[in-house]
Amino acid sequence: MRHEPTHRVLAVIEALSADGPPLPLTELARASDASRSTLHAVLEHMRDEGWAEKVTGGWRAGPRLREVGAAAAAGVDLVGAAREPLEELARDTGIGAVVIEARDGLAEVVDAVGAGMRTAAREVMPVGHVTPIRAPFARELAARFTLAEQRGWFADGTGITDAARERLELVLPQIARRGWSIERLTPARRELLRMADSLESAGVGALVRERVSELFVELSEIDVTDADLSATADIAVASIAAPVLRPDGRAIGSVAVAPGRRMTGRAVTRAVRAVTDCANAVSARLAARPVTGPGHMAALPSHLVHPAHAARHP
Repeated sequence: MRHEPTHRVLAVIEALSADGPPLPLTELARASDASRSTLHAVLEHMRDEGWAEKVTGGWRAGPRLREVGAAAAAGVDLVGAAREPLEELARDTGIGAVVIEARDGLAEVVDAVGAGMRTAAREVMPVGHVTPIRAPFARELAARFTLAEQRGWFADGTGITDAARERLELVLPQIARRGWSIERLTPARRELLRMADSLESAGVGALVRERVSELFVELSEIDVTDADLSATADIAVASIAAPVLRPDGRAIGSVAVAPGRRMTGRAVTRAVRAVTDCANAVSARLAARPVTGPGHMAALPSHLVHPAHAARHP
């Protein structure tokens, strides 16, 4: 025996998912076997949640429905697409590298490559390591969000002080333009990273993880601004990350290296170039586009080119 409210919603989703012009309310009512008044309430709620859009001529799939459909159609194999570029990144930089997948509000390490003989100061993040996608974390992903999604990212943040919020509001547009993010490192934060890894291995509870998140914020000078980065700058770097993008420009994850040491601005720039090259290569593989030429830029469509690369490859 079918559940009628569920049947109506599924029928509407199926109708909106089909190719073609916007569907009028009468046609959707016929497809879902629902009254106009009931269907109107369903569609309004779907519009609020991003699953439907009202346009001239009727209703069509909303951004959330299109996103889910694109992800399902893509059949993304992030680990498979990233493995070779990730190995090249670790080999070229001498720093352990990871690929991170974003799903269900979490950023999870799904593959990792060690640094080999040229070891970094901090071990590579283990596969299965999870970070919440909320302020101030996963900035390379949040920078690709819509303004509404960014507001939610801020609202979900734990321990965000006024100073931290001000810093985030300054650096987030810069991260969006340049296409990468830096996690800064302090001596106290280095110890906290080790503690967090131990707690995660021990399977600690949510309350402890929340407090660790708050301490991360308290011990952070969040990211670097464009003005902070010069050739002679001396920056303590925990990690450098760049987003992996779908063909529609949405971030589905990121590539990161974790130097865990002080670096000159020139060295940071070299590492940033390698990380963004890797992220672009993975994005190209997911888009089923050939990658050729120096920097992996030749075959990338314009909306997949990070701004940092556009300046180097006019």
